[in-house]
Amino acid sequence: MSNAGKGGSGRIEWTQHGERFEVALSAPVTRQSWRLAGGPGEARLEGLEGGPRSGDNAAALLLETTGWDIPVEALGNWLRGLPAEGVAAAKLTPGPDGRPLSIEQGGWTIAYQWPASGDLPSRLDARRASARVRLIVDEWQGGAAAAPVASRDEAWESLQSNVVKLRNVLSQLNLDDPAGDARADLAQGRARLIGVCGFSCVAPGVERGDSKGVVGTYYLEGTSDVVEGDEHARLLKQAMHYAIVYNQSLVAGLKANAATGPATAHSASR
Repeated sequence: MSNAGKGGSGRIEWTQHGERFEVALSAPVTRQSWRLAGGPGEARLEGLEGGPRSGDNAAALLLETTGWDIPVEALGNWLRGLPAEGVAAAKLTPGPDGRPLSIEQGGWTIAYQWPASGDLPSRLDARRASARVRLIVDEWQGGAAAAPVASRDEAWESLQSNVVKLRNVLSQLNLDDPAGDARADLAQGRARLIGVCGFSCVAPGVERGDSKGVVGTYYLEGTSDVVEGDEHARLLKQAMHYAIVYNQSLVAGLKANAATGPATAHSASR
């Protein structure tokens, strides 16, 4: 889960009986755990300092107390590949086998992956603005359940830690010459900044007024305010140094181009 640069990985045990739900959440990195239970118009969250909290909206209660933006009321249906009830009209994009590839509803876009057979998804990725909830299902139980979708180890591995993500991203960059990367990108008409994420996502090394000619920001995946050990801390320092030097070189190049004559900048994803 992530929201505006904050996030981490954890485990969810979700139990649904009609409109009633009970969700147990645990975050192994911080060793925190919560239990959220409720139904239409009511919710109770346990595991907080100061005691349980209650409210009439489970998603709002969870966001207010933990910072996690999870569409709880709708997710019970979205988890099963169904439009949520009591929310805005949904747009479904079916796959060739009739199972949905994506659902757009209530400002969220939910993308699905399905096992070879069965009516329940193996993975979903829900996004709205800066909020993201990615779920890997290791087992379904109950009346509509199928056999285990994946072993727990496989599911956890597929999440990939931020260490792995950042290591992979940095391996594609010239860490010894960020300025050279910036010049090469400018020569190809790629005028976008490099961003890193912590408590917020930023493009370091440049001032607010230096964005003239810039087309977007490419954020380095795996940067986070949650430091996952010594290697992650080392990689985060490399990412920050690279982003600062790259961005300063890019801005300097844009200013030089502007001084010598008009130029057209084009954006392209790396």
